[in-house]
Amino acid sequence: MLTIAKLSQNIGQPVLRSLAIAGLAIAAIGVGVVPDITRPAPHLFDTVAQAQNVTNGEIQSYARAVLDMEPIRQSAYNDIKKIVTPNAPPNIACNAGASFSGLPGNARQIAVTYCNESRRIVRDNGLSIERFNQITSQIQGGDVDLERRIQSAMRQLQ
Repeated sequence: MLTIAKLSQNIGQPVLRSLAIAGLAIAAIGVGVVPDITRPAPHLFDTVAQAQNVTNGEIQSYARAVLDMEPIRQSAYNDIKKIVTPNAPPNIACNAGASFSGLPGNARQIAVTYCNESRRIVRDNGLSIERFNQITSQIQGGDVDLERRIQSAMRQLQ
């Protein structure tokens, strides 16, 4: 599943990576997939399908969603990390309630809130959760051209 801390490895450059991590993580949470906080995941959501012919509009929407999610991802990660210290935050997937049902204190509520907010962000940026996941899956599958297009859109939006 998606990682809060390291999802950015799929986007490329360090700044874009962290933004991508945030975006994908938050979107995942909103759909029931709380990002895996400790390692990158192969898929953002349970529904995995190849995105074909990603339009320029979808690229812009995806990039905006990722950028909008970054501050929320960072906050959720940091808040959960404070609660579970000295341990590292566990792998958390929004679509697998059991993955965060054992979180201590307010960490579970932080994860739920993060999931809900990421879902809203993806939809507010004009994408369905399924389409966001398809695009994410295609990037993670090695579509270098799509990754480049998204990186370019993110740079323009910053």
